[in-house]
Amino acid sequence: MPVLITIATINTLFRSGAEQASLLNPDKLRARCMEELEDTETRHRAVMLTDELQRLARQYEKAVVASVNAYIAESVKWESSANGLIEQLQPWDSIRKQTVQEIVRIRQSMRALLTAEQWNRVFG
Repeated sequence: MPVLITIATINTLFRSGAEQASLLNPDKLRARCMEELEDTETRHRAVMLTDELQRLARQYEKAVVASVNAYIAESVKWESSANGLIEQLQPWDSIRKQTVQEIVRIRQSMRALLTAEQWNRVFG
């Protein structure tokens, strides 16, 4: 059951269909930065931060797929144990923690880059 919950979380974490700009929606955030930021240097740096978010999303998805595949392969073995199955998911848990920390770091960088007015235009 935890695996299914986590898969559902991943599907919503970096979804691309949301209407509002978000740090969890790099495509929409990139578009909003391009639309709302006039200063080319600020816009360029903001878009670079969204590129980092995109890289994080890809890295996270790869780790999830690898962990889930390893979990599935191990789970069908008769001799597999709960501890062995948990070990298959450990890399996923580690990358989840790293990803969340990086998203917060990027948010802090974006906040330092943008004025309050720019922030509201991009995320509002």
